[in-house]
Amino acid sequence: MLQIIALIFFVFVGAVNAKWNDAHPNLTVTQKDIATILIQIDQVPRAQEALKQLIKKVDAIMTQPIDVPLPKDAGGGYTHEQHKRNYKSLYEASLLFQVTKDSRYLAYATRMLLSYTELYPSLGKHPKHKEQTPGKLFWQSLNEAMWLVYTIQAYDMIVSSLNHEDRLTIENNLLRPVADYLSVGQPQTFNKIHNHGTWAVAAVGMTGYVLQDENLVQQALYGLDKSGDAGFLKQIDELFSPDGYYAEGPYYQRFALMPFMLFAKAIQVNDPDLEIFEYRDQVLLKAIRTAVQLSYNNLFFGINDAIKDKGVDTIELVHAIAIAYEITEDPSLLAVAHEQNQVLLTGYGFKVASALTKGLEQPFQFKSMQLRDGQNGDQGALTIFRNGIDNGHQALVMKNTSHGFNHGHFDKLHWLYFDNDHEIISDYGAARFLNIEAKYGGHYLPENNAWAKQTIAHNTVVVDKQSHFNGDWQRSQKSAPNILFFDVSADMKISSASIAEAYKGTKLRRTMGMLTL
Repeated sequence: MLQIIALIFFVFVGAVNAKWNDAHPNLTVTQKDIATILIQIDQVPRAQEALKQLIKKVDAIMTQPIDVPLPKDAGGGYTHEQHKRNYKSLYEASLLFQVTKDSRYLAYATRMLLSYTELYPSLGKHPKHKEQTPGKLFWQSLNEAMWLVYTIQAYDMIVSSLNHEDRLTIENNLLRPVADYLSVGQPQTFNKIHNHGTWAVAAVGMTGYVLQDENLVQQALYGLDKSGDAGFLKQIDELFSPDGYYAEGPYYQRFALMPFMLFAKAIQVNDPDLEIFEYRDQVLLKAIRTAVQLSYNNLFFGINDAIKDKGVDTIELVHAIAIAYEITEDPSLLAVAHEQNQVLLTGYGFKVASALTKGLEQPFQFKSMQLRDGQNGDQGALTIFRNGIDNGHQALVMKNTSHGFNHGHFDKLHWLYFDNDHEIISDYGAARFLNIEAKYGGHYLPENNAWAKQTIAHNTVVVDKQSHFNGDWQRSQKSAPNILFFDVSADMKISSASIAEAYKGTKLRRTMGMLTL
């Protein structure tokens, strides 16, 4: 009887695994990618230099003992930052193993993963955990999901070279427990339509592909109950407008695009029939171009909870631009990649470096445009008027969008103005010192709610000394401005919007234009 049960078990596993290729790497980097890099890298000076610099960086890290500390600190503290450094160096060493075939990098990555298998099973909630989304390695599960997104890519690049015992230890004592914690362990985050949910489903889904666990993949795509009411596709449905505008604003569009694009790339490799980059009229690809349009002088417009030094050269956009170029071969994306000046030694990153070497770059055209907000494009819009396209051009931004969930500000009909590479009429942005432990542990400061989010901190109208919607973001989320008209011609660009719900008995209307004289 035991023999029969064993036979049925192995047939079942084989049936599940047969859907995907068991050869690794096969996630965001594939065997074909590595073969192309090995054959062609001598012809791509940018990639050669990137490889040289990455070797120098990782070799220096490898001279130090591997440090996997017991979690203790909040954002910005030593243990928090060390675990971040670990997942990045783990990813980079694993990538170098693929590109160089040097076993030193395999040994380093294996030792680090095994060190985590000794630590993770013993962990409870982080001692300084956030109330709603606690992590184990980190104070919030968002960072745990980011850790797994990097770590599962690293594991995919070394798993074929591990012995059976190490493979089982890493999968059963680390990767599966982290994936379970992020999914069934935190359903309120995993099923949430929010950037935290996006990172969680991406981490779990990518883990499912590498471990050939279809249950994890289906939960990531369609929610824990697999009904489609949550999960990755629902995130794409509800967080992006038809124009690729992200509900929480440009700062979080940048942040969320990394899990969106990396998981989409993994889906394209493993489940090509889903045609993920065609989904919703190619909205993910639209979101990449839209993200670039939401910038001036390479920095994102500082609306909502934004830290204003983030721009198109952040690592999230480097990955996103490269993946988008691999799919579309849009030469204007190469201009953005050129400005980013960073080469990724992945298949998509190498394709960008090769195209730049061949001189295929064409200018990225910044345009005057109206970007609709809301799933159906009916929750207001962000309007951008530009006079010129060169550095130093003028740009007028009108924020007539929905609130932006809990990262939004009470700033209906708010506006910004840029000229000569400077922000002239400004947005305060967020009150936060990211990852500075002494500054409230890297949290948003109390002043973020007391000042930065409030109407008085913005370029709009305050009535009776009260913020819009009396400072209630959930009320604000239900009402977006009405776009009355929008028109762009050679001599004049003009738009008008109104809202009647921000104050009882008061209707606000703002019309703005840009004239060419």
